[in-house]
Formats: sequence, C-alpha cells, structure tokens
Amino acid sequence: MEFQLEQNNFTAALEILEENHSDSELGILYLGDINSHLKHWDEAISYYEKLVELYPNSALYNFKMGGAMGMKAMEINKFQAAFLIPDIKKYLEKAVALDPEHIESRRALAQLYLELPSVLGGGLDKSLAHTKKLEELNELDYRIAMAAIYAYKDKEEISGEMIKKAIEKSQTKPSLILRNYMYFELAQEAVRYKVAASEVDWLMKKYISGFNYLDLKTPAEAYLKLAQLSEKRGNKKAAIKYISKSLDYDAKAEIALELQEDIQDM
Repeated sequence: MEFQLEQNNFTAALEILEENHSDSELGILYLGDINSHLKHWDEAISYYEKLVELYPNSALYNFKMGGAMGMKAMEINKFQAAFLIPDIKKYLEKAVALDPEHIESRRALAQLYLELPSVLGGGLDKSLAHTKKLEELNELDYRIAMAAIYAYKDKEEISGEMIKKAIEKSQTKPSLILRNYMYFELAQEAVRYKVAASEVDWLMKKYISGFNYLDLKTPAEAYLKLAQLSEKRGNKKAAIKYISKSLDYDAKAEIALELQEDIQDM
C-alpha cells in the first residue's frame, strides 16, 4: 500500500486498504484521506465519522471531519450546504477546544467565518480572532489568513504585501511550510497579486515535487487554477503557459481544453 501511495496510485491503494486494513485506526485514516483527495466527500466523511466515534477527543479527527464536510458544502447548492454549516462549525470548534494550537483548524475557521453570512454565524470579528491566534503559531498561515481578511475589506494592496512577505518567508525559512499544500496556496495568491512569475513557478515546482495523497489539488488542477487566475487578470502569456502545463498532466480534461480555447481567443 505504501508503494502505491508513493507512486500516487490512489485507486490501487484504496483497494488494498479496503480489503486488508479497513478495521484499523490507521487504515480508516488512510481511507478517509485518500477519499478526500479523490473528492469522494461522502465516503471520506463516513471514515472520519468512525474515527471521531472511536476517538472523540482527537483534535485531528474532529478537524478532518469538519474539513471534509466543509469541502462537500462547497460543491453542493447553497440551500443544501446551509444544513451542513452547524456540524462543520461544531467539529472545527471542538478541534480547537481540544488543541488550541491546532493550526489547520484555526485556518479553516478563520476562512469559514469570513465567508459565512452573519445569519449563519459568520463575521469578521470571529475570523480575526482565529487569525490573530495563528500569529503565535505559524507566520505563513497567519499572513495568508490576514491577506484574505484584507481582501474581504477591499484592501487589495495590503493583502498583496502580506502574500509577498509570506513568499519571502517560505524561501528564507522553509521550516514554516507545515503542509505541502501551502506551496500551492502561495502560488495561487502570487498570481492573484502579480508577484514575479519566477516566484510562482518556484512555488508550483515545490508543490508538484512534494505532491501526495494529502493534497487537495492534482498537478493538473493546480496549473489549471493558475491559468484561470491569469486569464482573469488578462495575462494571456501566463495563461497559455499554465494551461499547457495542466494539459501535460491531463490531456483530456474537458474544462482545461475549454479554457485553452478561451485563452487563445483573448
């Protein structure tokens, strides 16, 4: 199974886990994580639910449960998603209560409260409270979260400076990169705020070299996102470059092929 994961052969890894390790804690965790990577949210939630039932005081498992539910909510209609919000908040808040230094839960809550309308319990003050706590825990997570808050307040210039400083820190102090996915986050924000192309490429190369089953975006999806952002910014040269790289990884992706046509017509 480890070999399949190292080769990013996630379907084969799932089959081995389901046949041989579906009753062990580690096996259930792997099954949840791989299904999350494959965006099989209902399956992932079912595995994380087992872990939360078995280990209710695990901050990690409560975070994964809330996180998977949050990702599912992003892919269904707003009416259905509204019914998931109370549970998403419940699991993420419990993770923070169990471990006040759980960085990923803080980041998730900071973003959730920023995006939720007040009638569903959202609010800038709640988002800021979790973001300020991140300042004590990890400078990169703090700066990315603060950039989102400044963007929410229409202070794009300050938001961009936050991202530029975060990228500088990621290069001078790589130990702050706690998750490989942070390289992708920084790369997409770098495109959004027009950071030097060499920095974007460096970040994406780092992301792809460390790509694994815990990452939410495949290399094809990652480059597609950069292409979409570049097109939105009117940067045809960058958009062409990134959509070509996306298609190198997945030549049959319909959305990428459609975007390629749109970019060529720019």
